Amino acid sequence: MLFLICLLICIFLHELGHLITAKLVKCKVEVFSIGFGKELFSFKYKGAKYRIALLPIGGYNKLQHELDYCKNKYALPNLPYTKKLLVLIAGCAMNIIIGLIAYFVGLKIVNYNLFYFGYISTILGITNLLPIPALDGSYLILFLLEKIIPKKYALQLIRFLVTWGFIILMTLNIMFLPYLIKLIMKGAL
Repeated sequence: MLFLICLLICIFLHELGHLITAKLVKCKVEVFSIGFGKELFSFKYKGAKYRIALLPIGGYNKLQHELDYCKNKYALPNLPYTKKLLVLIAGCAMNIIIGLIAYFVGLKIVNYNLFYFGYISTILGITNLLPIPALDGSYLILFLLEKIIPKKYALQLIRFLVTWGFIILMTLNIMFLPYLIKLIMKGAL
């Protein structure tokens, strides 16, 4: 149970990092979601839809014109690379920074729950920086394609790679879900 609580908090903090930086660079957020699939609860606030979905195995922020070829200067593809970088690594940075703080505070005050949360948060932040399509780290490389091929085609290729990366990662998540549940029930996580 502790693992699931830690995971949900980590997902929330990660997506919050993306949300805050997207708003700072004036990139409009259409949806802020914790979980995937069927919507369980949602509300609208300042033009964005905030939702909780059925499968708590991740989350996302849907940015306006996220991978679209358009003229909007605040669309993610049209931002300078440094601003794209900020938006894309903010979630990982949030997990790593808060995770390390929780980890070391948990060690200092001998609080297993805080230590465990810090460990999970740090690991999730670091692994999300891997350059695997659909993870945040992949965008850092994929957006460099705009320097090699025309932006319109680069965005189509990025969308294709990210879509298939997401499908593969979700398939792996679903395949290993029974094993994860077994570990949770045994108290191994």
